[in-house]
Amino acid sequence: MKIACIIPDRSDRPQFLEHCQKMLKKQTAQIHYVLLVNNPAESEKPDITQRYRRGYEWVSKYDNFDVIFLIENDDYYSPTYIEEMLAAWIANGKPDLFGTSYTYYYHVGLRSYFMMNHPERASAMNTMIKPNLNISWPNDNEVYTDLHLWLHSHVLNGSKKTWTPSKIISIGIKHGVGLCGGRHHKDRLNRYQMDGGLGNESASGVEDIGDVFLSANTDAESFEFYKQFKNK
Repeated sequence: MKIACIIPDRSDRPQFLEHCQKMLKKQTAQIHYVLLVNNPAESEKPDITQRYRRGYEWVSKYDNFDVIFLIENDDYYSPTYIEEMLAAWIANGKPDLFGTSYTYYYHVGLRSYFMMNHPERASAMNTMIKPNLNISWPNDNEVYTDLHLWLHSHVLNGSKKTWTPSKIISIGIKHGVGLCGGRHHKDRLNRYQMDGGLGNESASGVEDIGDVFLSANTDAESFEFYKQFKNK
C-alpha cells in the first residue's frame, strides 16, 4: 500500500515545519511520499485551501497512491498516528474520506485545551482522502477547508466515514504564528479559558496546570518543543 502526505506551508513558521518533519520520520508506518506545498504566497490572505488543492492535484497525477494524508505542520501527531489511522481506514472499508470524529485543541500560549466532538466530519489535520476524486474545492482563501470537503463537496463515490480513537493520537496546536491555517489562534480564546466539561462544539476549556496534559499526550521531544511557547 502506497501512502502520500500533503503539508501546506507558507514558509512563515519554520520551527513548526522542522518539528513536523521530525514527527513524520518517527512514524511506525512507512510514508512513501511527502509533498510540501510551500510556493510563495500570492496575497496576504490565508491560503491553506489553495495549498491543499494544488497539493492534491499534484499527488493525484504523480503516482498511484492508495490514500493521501492531510498533515498540518504545527499540529502534534503521535508516532503511531499513520499506522492507527491506516488500520482504521482499512477496517472501515477504505472510504473516500476518512478521519477522526473528535479533535483535541491545545493553546500553547494559554496552556489550556478542549475537546470538540464532530461525528459527521473530521478536522483537516485528521483527514485521509483517496486520490483522483472529483472534488469541488472552495475558494482558495477559504480557511475552513475541512468543513467544505466533509459537508459541502461532492466526491466521486461519496463515501465518508469517521472513527473514534480510543486514545489521543493527535492534537491541534494553536499558537498564533504565521498565516497558513485556520483561525482561532488569537480569537475565540474563551473556549480555552472557561471552566467546565468537554464534549461538544462549544466545549469549555481546561487549564493544563503543570503541563500535565501536554506531557501525558505527546512524546518527550514534542513536549519540550511545545512548552517553549508560553504567553505568546
